[in-house]
Parts: sequence; C-alpha cells; structure tokens
Amino acid sequence: TALLGTETISVQDGWAEGLSESDVSGVQFAEVEVDTETGEVKVLKMVAVQDCGLVLNLLTAESQVISGMTQGLSYALLENRLMDVPTGVMLNPNLGDYKIAGAMDMPEMVPIMFDTDRKVTGLGEPPNIPGSGAIANAIYNAIGVRIHDLPITPDKILKALAEKA
Repeated sequence: TALLGTETISVQDGWAEGLSESDVSGVQFAEVEVDTETGEVKVLKMVAVQDCGLVLNLLTAESQVISGMTQGLSYALLENRLMDVPTGVMLNPNLGDYKIAGAMDMPEMVPIMFDTDRKVTGLGEPPNIPGSGAIANAIYNAIGVRIHDLPITPDKILKALAEKA
C-alpha cells in the first residue's frame, strides 16, 4: 500500500511564480435562420476561437469550448427561470419545465483553439459567456430588430417585428 503525503507540510512565505495566468480571451460567432412568420430561430452554426494559453489536452479543451457554446445557446433561446417574487421560490425547478438545449437543438459547432506558448489560463467558464451575445447579434442581423431580453423566444421576435413594421 502506498501512502500519499507522509512528509510534514511546510508553509512558504511569499509568492512564487506558478504555471497559470489569469487573462482569458475568446470570441464566438453564430449563424441563424429566423422564420419571420412563426418567430422560430434555428441556430445553424457556431464558431468559437478561444485563447487559453498553452493547450495541454486538445480534445478536452475543444470539448470544454463546445460545452460553453451549448450553454450560450441555452441562455439565448431556452433558459427562462421563473420565480415567485414574494417567496423567492423557483416555479420551474425541473428539466420538464426549465428548458435547456438538447441533442436536437445542436448546430454545427466549430471550436478553434488559439494555442500559444504562454502559460495555461482558465477554460472552465470563459467559453460560456459570448455564445448568447453571438446568437442575439445573429438574430439582429437576420431580422433587423435587436432583442435585449433573454431568452429570445418566438413571441418576443414576433412582437419586435410587429413594432418595427
């Protein structure tokens, strides 16, 4: 049997340079199709370019970015938390009522890793952030009306189009 850490832990005073950095950057693009009669949005393709410094495991890094794009799609079009204001109780606390993207919602997703020789940076949450904005901008590009309130649902699109006319 092997034991882990049988030595005494020593406390080190001061800071030492590590292997990671804190600056993270990335960008995402989306191509959508909007049915102006029904307000339905279909995301056709998403592309993400993510800089996480030195990529240690390409498959894992790309999978993390695809997961972030998936969550961005959910934020943009599906996720709608309903709360009872007086009590703070969530009214749709299960996956039957709180919709997230599923297999049939998935567009083509292209993760591009901007691999550099600088230190490793975070890749957990950063890819989650730009997807909803990319989809909202693609919808604006398609119909000429900007919708700021997420999720962008068919009824919001139809209302915005009617107000534009």
